[in-house]
Amino acid sequence: MNNSFDNLYAECINKLESGNLSEAIATLQELAAKGHQEAQYRLGLCFSEGKGVERDIEKAMVLIFDAALQGHREAQFEMGEMHGEKGGLLLCKQEAFLWYRAAARNGHVKAQYQVGNCYFNGLGVARNYDTAIEYYLASAEQGYAPAQVAMGHCYDDGYGVIANPKEAFAWYLKAAEQGVDDAMFVVGSRYEQGKGVERDVEAAREWYSRAARDGYEDAINALHDLDGLLV
Repeated sequence: MNNSFDNLYAECINKLESGNLSEAIATLQELAAKGHQEAQYRLGLCFSEGKGVERDIEKAMVLIFDAALQGHREAQFEMGEMHGEKGGLLLCKQEAFLWYRAAARNGHVKAQYQVGNCYFNGLGVARNYDTAIEYYLASAEQGYAPAQVAMGHCYDDGYGVIANPKEAFAWYLKAAEQGVDDAMFVVGSRYEQGKGVERDVEAAREWYSRAARDGYEDAINALHDLDGLLV
């Protein structure tokens, strides 16, 4: 795409961020009409959110679709979202899967996780735990916490891999270190049980406490139970 278009787009983003919406929208519309995929995607989001324009989901979809067809991975992911659980009347599991997969193949971390979910649960595609693991792993290795939790779950129960409590714990720990409440609770429970890691009641207390500070009820209850055991 012409560098002058890219420069205009960069100016648009600055205007959007500074609150100069009318000028930004006008330029985005001009660029989108000329096929600039970033402008198509951003203008689509504006119509989706009603930012600087009247909210119009149909226009949003057309613009995001145009960007997605050009290989814009965020637009491809958004198309997956629109046809997935967020889609409402647009719900179509097969269409969601295809768009998530397109974005995943372009390296979109969240899309890789979603494709893993599709294969794991048989949503829009035949259930395949081996393939689910491939996509979960690609996402998890890039630090996406939900995918790390999914890897822990798979190693817990042997979905697509040989069950391995130590591997499960290692993946839960990665997610816990990012502050994921579910993962912090699981790590606490594994330390308490000595499952996949050497038993350490004080480490269990620490992880339960971290989750409890966020109001995670299971962790709060686990702390009370732990205190009862130590009385």
